[in-house]
Amino acid sequence: MKKLLLGTTALATAALQSAGTANAAEGLTMSVTGYFTGVMAFGDNGVANGRGVSFEDWDNEIWFTAEGVADNGLKYGFRVELEANTTGDQIDEQYMWLSGGFGKIIFGEDDGASEKMGYTSPAPDNYGILSVNSGNYVFGSTPTTINNTGDGTKLTYITPRIAGFQLGLSYAPEACEDRQGCLLNDFGVDNDGAGGQQFSAGLNFSKEFSGISVGLSGTYVWQEDELGIASVTDDQTSFGFGLNVGFAAGAGTVTTGASYLKIDNLGTIDGDDYEVYDAGVQYAQGPFTIGVQSIWADYSAPTIGVDGDVWAMSIGGGYELAAGLGLSAGYIHYDRDSSLGTSLGAFDADVFMVGSQLSF
Repeated sequence: MKKLLLGTTALATAALQSAGTANAAEGLTMSVTGYFTGVMAFGDNGVANGRGVSFEDWDNEIWFTAEGVADNGLKYGFRVELEANTTGDQIDEQYMWLSGGFGKIIFGEDDGASEKMGYTSPAPDNYGILSVNSGNYVFGSTPTTINNTGDGTKLTYITPRIAGFQLGLSYAPEACEDRQGCLLNDFGVDNDGAGGQQFSAGLNFSKEFSGISVGLSGTYVWQEDELGIASVTDDQTSFGFGLNVGFAAGAGTVTTGASYLKIDNLGTIDGDDYEVYDAGVQYAQGPFTIGVQSIWADYSAPTIGVDGDVWAMSIGGGYELAAGLGLSAGYIHYDRDSSLGTSLGAFDADVFMVGSQLSF
């Protein structure tokens, strides 16, 4: 993204006051980046008396970033991500970081190592508007193979990449964001039914072999059960795997991939399980992309006598109209079955989408 450097303007000065004028003078630089996504959807989303048309513009953020380099080569900085529309989570992520030959250390409200290190299949477009693995524009329940940790305050360490391999580790003493009911006098309370400890790990491999790029990943997350009710609640665990392969094809490139996620005791409810697969392929040539992506999910909640499955497919493409301005268009089919029928949202959806993303 093109950075809008604010230098020594009043905005940069105000933002860096807490760091002190000495740090600013030594080269800590403020920048502002962000994006706006607008989407028009047309079709049947499976809801009775649905209007059949929807305009959406909620996926927009402004990022404030400060970066600097110390005399000894240590790199450091912070970032605050502001939602550009009113939400219950107005500040999405906020964290500081240090990096060097030792790797990278991140502290604050950010994605965990499992999210940072995992691979998933490519979307038909480069902007994620047509992705059925992001949860953004899939209708009803939103399956994903991303091994999520949420944005609770955590400490993350990522190693340097060695022989193609890179490891990430994260720990949160209380897995809740923005101090939302998980702390008492600034400390978490054990067995209070809120938050709980969380650990995540991710290992990936990225390398090119004779013009073929290969990416492999394995991820794991453990979430502590804070209720401890025998045969009712238990620790949530999840593991995932991902693969990406890219190669030249004619005047363009092909990227294909697949991923898998298995969650045991979803939401720390004993016996509630979730299993998801995705696969996709994208062809890119110049400003154009075209592709297809699909996702399958099975879920089981014996505690309430429910099981079901979800299948979704997206086909379409994107075009870069100008630097930082992209257009996407495509079709999404969504199918959800449930043992409780429509009372749990069993329905089909067929929607055509046109969207644009402006990034800076």
